[in-house]
Amino acid sequence: MNIKMMTAMGAVLLAPVAAHADEDIRIGYINKMGDHPWFVAEVAGAAAAAEAGGAEFISQDVQFNADLTITTLDTMIGDGVDGIAIVVPDRALGPIVAARAAEAGIPLIAVDDDIVDQDGNPVPYVGLNAFAIGERVGEALAAFYEESGWEPGSVGIVSIEDRRADTCMQRNGGAEAALLANSDLTEDQIVRAAYDNSMVNAIDVMTTTLTANPQYDNWIFYACNDDGVLGAARAMENSGYPAETGMGIGIDGSRACDAFGNGRESAYRGTMWLNSENHGRDAVNLLLASIRDGAPLPEATYSDPEFVTFANFGDYRDRLCNG
Repeated sequence: MNIKMMTAMGAVLLAPVAAHADEDIRIGYINKMGDHPWFVAEVAGAAAAAEAGGAEFISQDVQFNADLTITTLDTMIGDGVDGIAIVVPDRALGPIVAARAAEAGIPLIAVDDDIVDQDGNPVPYVGLNAFAIGERVGEALAAFYEESGWEPGSVGIVSIEDRRADTCMQRNGGAEAALLANSDLTEDQIVRAAYDNSMVNAIDVMTTTLTANPQYDNWIFYACNDDGVLGAARAMENSGYPAETGMGIGIDGSRACDAFGNGRESAYRGTMWLNSENHGRDAVNLLLASIRDGAPLPEATYSDPEFVTFANFGDYRDRLCNG
């Protein structure tokens, strides 16, 4: 299967991925960060579902470019796609995207980041329940903290926040609520650090946080994805903190192989793995059912995470490290 990913540089080029089908159904898939392992797997799952369903698949990576997102959407509609799945780079685009699809009379599904239309109604969504998965992170961190024997006053908490993405903030909010509810830690121990959703930036902001808060010997941290958490863990290592003085749990599983593959433990204690292939597959299958059978699109289709840790990583290695 040929999955052609493109960046936002230059003119908009749309890549057919599966062979043209007998029924002439075309599915468009727009994603915001196509070179990230999460979205590589997600688009692969979407393409496989389209191929299995006998549909043509067209994919575009917009690299967080809002203008390119709208241009790509218009181009796909102009080229006659029958349905579109989209991971928006900014939720503020929701009303525009929804209006364009409605005007064209084609079904639209939001993937990963939920959006609303111009009337505030939710667009059908495939992904995760952001707050609930954050709660899973917070509960697991609270359990690790209880096992650690750390004195409460020795602990700093870092909320590594991508404030541009409401979904990310919901995940952090769930983690914070569950951590505080299940431990003797308090909100005044939380340091809020803004980052741009990349591992490199997470290393930078965590390093700055460590330097600015020498009163804490131990650190708990969470973010909306694995990049934020593994970046924070590496910042601790780079700053001379032993692995046992930190604990963070990621979301998505995209960096578990990087963290655990060398057989060495770190402050990255685990991840709530969501198989993003399922998101792409589910979105395309729902679109195909809507196009072919007139099936209504459900308001929300959620994925359940699996908790991957250093201890059970061997059970997931083949899937998370691409064999």
